[in-house]
Amino acid sequence: MKALSGLKVLDLTHALAGPYCTYQLQLLGAEVIKIEKPKVGDDFRDFARPDDWAAGPSFIAVNGGKRSVTVNLKDPAGIEIVRKLAAEADVVVENLRPGVAEKLGLGWDALRPLNSRLIYCSISGFGQTGRIKDWPAYDHTIKAIAGMMWTGDPEDIPSQARGFSVDCFSGYVAYSAILAGLLRRERSGEGQRLDVSMLDASLVLMSVGLVRQMITGADDSPIQPIVHDRPTVAPYRTRDGWLWLSINFQNQYEIFCRVIGAPDLLADPRFASVSARNAHVAELRAELTERLANQSAAELEQQLMAAGCPAARVRTSRETLRMPEVIERGMLVPASLADGQPVTLLNAGFTADADGPELSGDVPGLGADTEAVLAELGYAREQIAALREQGVI
Repeated sequence: MKALSGLKVLDLTHALAGPYCTYQLQLLGAEVIKIEKPKVGDDFRDFARPDDWAAGPSFIAVNGGKRSVTVNLKDPAGIEIVRKLAAEADVVVENLRPGVAEKLGLGWDALRPLNSRLIYCSISGFGQTGRIKDWPAYDHTIKAIAGMMWTGDPEDIPSQARGFSVDCFSGYVAYSAILAGLLRRERSGEGQRLDVSMLDASLVLMSVGLVRQMITGADDSPIQPIVHDRPTVAPYRTRDGWLWLSINFQNQYEIFCRVIGAPDLLADPRFASVSARNAHVAELRAELTERLANQSAAELEQQLMAAGCPAARVRTSRETLRMPEVIERGMLVPASLADGQPVTLLNAGFTADADGPELSGDVPGLGADTEAVLAELGYAREQIAALREQGVI
């Protein structure tokens, strides 16, 4: 039995952070009922969708294994359906703008009387309270506000890192908060309201660098960049691509010099210690650039890693997905779209010796489970047909 088998999650989320959270819950065995707009669906169903695909890649990535139910939340009959689902749910997750769920009658105060054991999680850009709670939030705008795009040099152009790291990590924070809420409920018997902010999550993601800044600088001192300019923690072009060095300690530098056949870089007093190397950044970078240019990143990765010095060939994401180590750990999960088109999703990122995470179903078509879920709620076939005729579902 998986950790969350038998638990029901009512998913009122769209886009990425919320669906990412509920996808993780599904991988642990929870039944996730995803509420979508009739005829339209989640905002990301059609986002960047190729013409010959049934859904866009962003939607596919975070909605496998869920049950899709279409409900018009502007219709009182639709709200009543969602309230009935909430009364039976263990968890509700929503990422509407702060205050919208309350206006719909689907907020914490409205649903708690229906279900005292409910774990209710809200995900938003800046939290449910405060001066900027109503600001719109996307992954890149949160990164800009959080300082994640700043390199330390005011002349540098800010750059968004690949992937939707803040969206996904915010979903993961919500996921962990929900697990904590469920554990608390087991001990207390009580439900709980959870408030997850994407800005808060981004600060957690940067916590090591931020704490270092707070320790090493006074409020009026120049702020240090989170990424320091160190020639031994940097990329270098080789004859077959880029090699990223992560040499942080003296013993690693000694290994590095031995492996690349450059004992003079260790004997040279300018580079003999960490403090000396930090005082001669430009000179060491020039030396390493010249000496690594004709070497092989692939060969050096094997040699340096085996010797205990961290260094990696910079891969494309497609190369990473083909690595046997990734495949053997079960990270790639086969699935299908509603039209039968095969896709590959990602697993939870950990393994277990029993009942580990796995996909419980394919990526649902829009509204594919509406009638089945309503029948489980007690709606008769004639009632379901009438609701569809009225545009409620």
